[in-house]
Amino acid sequence: MRIRNSSTSAALLGAASWTVLSNSSILLIIDFDFYIIFDIFVVSKYNVQSYEKNMKQTAIFRLFILSLLLGALILPPSALAQGEQPQAESRQSYAQPIYGKVGLVMGGGGARGLYHVGVIKALEEHNIPIDYVSGTSMGAIIAALYAAGYSADEMAEIVNSGAIMQWLSGEIEPRYRFHYNERADIPSMLSVYAEVKRDTLAGKSSVDFTLPRGFINSASVDFALLELLSAASVACEGDFDRLMVPFRCVATDMNAHEAVVFSDGDLPFAVRASMSYPIAFSPVTDDQGRVLTDGGCYNNFPWQPLEEEFSPDVLIGVQCTANTEPSRYDSPIQKQVMSLVTRPTDYTLPEGKSILLGRSVDVGVLDFSSGDKIMQMGYVETIARIDEIRRLVGTERSAEEMAQRREAWRESLPKLHYRIAELEGLSERQRLYAETFLQMDMRGKRSGSDEAVSLGEAKDMYLSLMATGDFTSNVFPRVSRDTLQGRSSIKSGDKSAEELMITFSFKKKPAVRYSLGGNLSSTAFNQIYIGFNYFDVGRTAQSAYVDLLFGPTTSLIRLGGRTVFLKRTPLYIDYALNFNRQSTLRGSFGNLTPAFSSIDARQLELFATGAFGVATTRKSTLEVRVNTGYNFYSYEAPFDEPGATHTHDRFRFAALKVGFERSSLDRVIYPTSGARLQLSAIAITGRDRYEHTAADTFSHATRSWVGAKARWEHYPKGWVAKWLTVGYQVEAVATTHPHFGNTMADVLTSPHFAPTPHSKMLFVPEFYAKRYLAAGVMPTINFGKNVYLRAGVYAMLSDLRVYDYMRYMADFSLIYNTRIGSVSLAFTKYNFDSWNNSYLSFNFGMPLFGDRSLFY
Repeated sequence: MRIRNSSTSAALLGAASWTVLSNSSILLIIDFDFYIIFDIFVVSKYNVQSYEKNMKQTAIFRLFILSLLLGALILPPSALAQGEQPQAESRQSYAQPIYGKVGLVMGGGGARGLYHVGVIKALEEHNIPIDYVSGTSMGAIIAALYAAGYSADEMAEIVNSGAIMQWLSGEIEPRYRFHYNERADIPSMLSVYAEVKRDTLAGKSSVDFTLPRGFINSASVDFALLELLSAASVACEGDFDRLMVPFRCVATDMNAHEAVVFSDGDLPFAVRASMSYPIAFSPVTDDQGRVLTDGGCYNNFPWQPLEEEFSPDVLIGVQCTANTEPSRYDSPIQKQVMSLVTRPTDYTLPEGKSILLGRSVDVGVLDFSSGDKIMQMGYVETIARIDEIRRLVGTERSAEEMAQRREAWRESLPKLHYRIAELEGLSERQRLYAETFLQMDMRGKRSGSDEAVSLGEAKDMYLSLMATGDFTSNVFPRVSRDTLQGRSSIKSGDKSAEELMITFSFKKKPAVRYSLGGNLSSTAFNQIYIGFNYFDVGRTAQSAYVDLLFGPTTSLIRLGGRTVFLKRTPLYIDYALNFNRQSTLRGSFGNLTPAFSSIDARQLELFATGAFGVATTRKSTLEVRVNTGYNFYSYEAPFDEPGATHTHDRFRFAALKVGFERSSLDRVIYPTSGARLQLSAIAITGRDRYEHTAADTFSHATRSWVGAKARWEHYPKGWVAKWLTVGYQVEAVATTHPHFGNTMADVLTSPHFAPTPHSKMLFVPEFYAKRYLAAGVMPTINFGKNVYLRAGVYAMLSDLRVYDYMRYMADFSLIYNTRIGSVSLAFTKYNFDSWNNSYLSFNFGMPLFGDRSLFY
């Protein structure tokens, strides 16, 4: 640290002027006395009578001159340096540069708080020291990262990687999910949990509906804070004064209605408490039993803790939000709630030693997609005021000095390994399930063994259990030293390594869940979904469900369950009773031009299914499934008169399928990343009854066939550009499907190539075949994380013995993914020989089609 030479030139000039003026004033006094004596002599000689009058005037004049000269002696040099009157503080200038410690205060504001990163970068580039930091909410995150040794560039790298958006989205990354454990075809938009409570004294039972503690799952952000800050927390031994830069943050005690200042303890926990935005994130509970939420409720600009505890010589405050405006009667609900739980924040800093930077950043609280823009805004606007900051801060710290300081701090950080100490908050049966699940997940690394795990492995265990959707985190994960074992050297004998105990606290969600969802469409494909699910755990995981789907063209009733055996390799048994109905006899499907390819038909499927499966890996399953039931088909035969009774076909069957599937797709419909591989073989036998009442035609026959299918769908990353993804798929099917006595029955029981949602709504005979080879290319232009334009061009090669054996399909969709479903506008074209068979459809939600009883 040194004094900035260039900034002292004005002060030196003022001091020199003051010295000259002081010496000159003494000479003037002497000269003035001589003048008075001379004047008295002359006056007395030529006008003795006016002597007394002249002496009075001279005395008054002399006192005025002496007052001016005495003021010049008293004023400090800096007051004369620029010819300005001294002032405590203004936007342009300050009384004098201050040499000493600098405190940086960062306010909250969600995504707007990324503004602080740009401010820090600008300050460090211009050698402005930062000796203390404090913050609230997002400001607490940035302040903690800086205090833990992260540079502004490293923080910007984290933001630009999309990690913060992922953490705060509430979504657990797909890689932590087990494919066998998902029911991906459920179009649920809203789920409510219910807990059955039994009053033994009254002999009555009641149902208690449970709303979530927070609408955003905090599992990802919880562990992100552990990853980023645990080493620094251990290095400072819980004393925030011993971080690379002393740190303070503020949370709010919900019950005491007061601000809580964190100066020690667990650093990740302190930051998590400070950023617990009401309604969005669940509050946390500390060791004293205080329920803590976002510090911005009571103090969104915590300069007071720095002033009271450290008394920095200079305070630099950064405000990124506007002062809260009063709520109105027509304010949104979230505005009304926040007005109830927050107090107005005073952004007034102490006079004479502080400067307030920032602006009201006009982005949403959770709009982290604009992160780079916000950080650049903070950088540019701080650079614009850097001269003003220099005039206040007289001390500087070079970039080299700061880099050395940061490097020395990082070298002091221990290498951490962990042992899972305990799973709290669960019953004995629930704990048995969780421990078995985690043991299986880590492939033999028992939670009670002497083998330590890395934080990444502990994260894998924690998020894998949370990704099941059946558990919630009850308390923020706690990290502590392994005092019982008394060990600090782990595995390879690394003396700088330290073993910590990590305690997870879970709570199982209520066993009963009700779901509501469906699909809103511009076509006849409107659906409403109602779901019921029951889930319980012990030595096995047992679930039962009821799915009800109703719509003009598609209806579904499904009652089923699953039993999971958590061995080293998970095993499961599925069982269900299904009723599917699909009809195109009535309704519009969005055709813009005449539709000559589709047919009017109705298909009813009633069947029971059972399966035994093995989760070979996290993302793959090997399964044997048996279906048996009854299918009914109704359609117009080519020789039917208009309005005549339709032809019917009934098929009683038994079907066997052996299949392998591996999937890492990010979405069920309109995926943009991941891959899926499907390999299967089937064998089907049944008895067909064909009936045409008008023609008085009946036939009975046994139909049997076998088949195989292979399908590969892939969306690679980084092939072309970040904003462009090019996916592709290949599908091949070969069966010995027999003739059913008429062409329409052959079509409806044959394998179906349907790569788009719209193609699943219709019966288009050209895309049914007993054997085919199909391929497609799906380029996607990404306008943002959830908005993209997807195109798909597909070609299908069917039986070469048929004259028109090539078929084509194209689909262009604009998609916006929301938390409750996808909004899509799709143009679909079947075959390219004319403009016929063109469709335009709008859908909001997730359409459900159900599994085919005959598999393909």
